[in-house]
Amino acid sequence: MKWRLKKGFVLIEVLLATAIASFAICGILFMYIAATDLIKTSKNASIATSAAQGLIEEIRNTSFNCLIAPCCSGVPCPAKAGCDFCYNHLGFLVNGIPSGRGVVYFDNTKPDLLKITVSVSWRQPGRAIDSTVELVTQVANRY
Repeated sequence: MKWRLKKGFVLIEVLLATAIASFAICGILFMYIAATDLIKTSKNASIATSAAQGLIEEIRNTSFNCLIAPCCSGVPCPAKAGCDFCYNHLGFLVNGIPSGRGVVYFDNTKPDLLKITVSVSWRQPGRAIDSTVELVTQVANRY
């Protein structure tokens, strides 16, 4: 009868406490991994947005006549004197994102208004589909 007077833990109580603690630790680790993945996605989205914005600013500083000229792919255009580059479906790489690729689309259906879409996409590790950032601007012909 003296053994009932001793206070202590039973093996089942210890196993149950260990199971509950392991579930809590697994939940915390899962949240840490998910947060790390979101940080990487946010970083890549920031780099992609910055690259797209920089290219849009470069395009907006280019003469309207140079933008609407159908010419070569990313080299000085001999047909248009004074134009540095031609931007007709120009593809580019994004520094800072290993699998980052960008494309510039031009819509010149209106004669004095040019719609420019810069799309940057990259493959996030562990995901099946690409992540994409797309910026759209319009450039008007200022006579």
